[in-house]
Amino acid sequence: MAAPVVVSRIQNRRGTQTQFDALYPPGYDGVGGVDINLWPNILLPGELALCTDTRRTFIGNLNGEYIELDTFVGDGIVLEPVVVVLPPAATFTVIPELTYAVTPFFTLLYDVTNNLSPDWNTVGSTFSRNGEMKITAVSPFPPLPPIPPFPPLTPVTLTDSSTEINTSLPADIGFIAQYDGTFSNIEILYKHDFASSLTFSTNTIRWSSYI
Repeated sequence: MAAPVVVSRIQNRRGTQTQFDALYPPGYDGVGGVDINLWPNILLPGELALCTDTRRTFIGNLNGEYIELDTFVGDGIVLEPVVVVLPPAATFTVIPELTYAVTPFFTLLYDVTNNLSPDWNTVGSTFSRNGEMKITAVSPFPPLPPIPPFPPLTPVTLTDSSTEINTSLPADIGFIAQYDGTFSNIEILYKHDFASSLTFSTNTIRWSSYI
């Protein structure tokens, strides 16, 4: 006799943004931990919650922390980027906000414009670029000499794919990546020769560890 088929349904938490915020101490942003004895209704590790009015999605982490997964609005995922102002720099200069712990594969989505508006969707008057940096890191080793037609091999390789509108030519901006002095972090550096500062907006994709 065939085994019976059991149909089950898993339903995650759902409610309004106000209801979700009330699970945690006022002003809590998901980082730093919360005492479950004082706030017993917080998300458990791995538990999902959907805010039905704002369409924000959260997942519980260890020690009472939570992570926001994404915001979905009709036709795509809306990212809230880190925004950094980059002054003109004649030599490659570290962007401290983009320093991250070493991982072999790292993807950084970005846009950069010569508009200093706090709205990251404001285009520049003479320069706007939309791009993606793919960064591959290996164990530190002495750089090898170039093997034509390839450039020198280095421990950290950054490939920048982008499209831009630039009527400020020959002004331009470039990026590289490298290990820091401790070899435990990777730094992203820039230089540009525009007449004024640029607004750099970014979000990143990083593979989680296998375990």
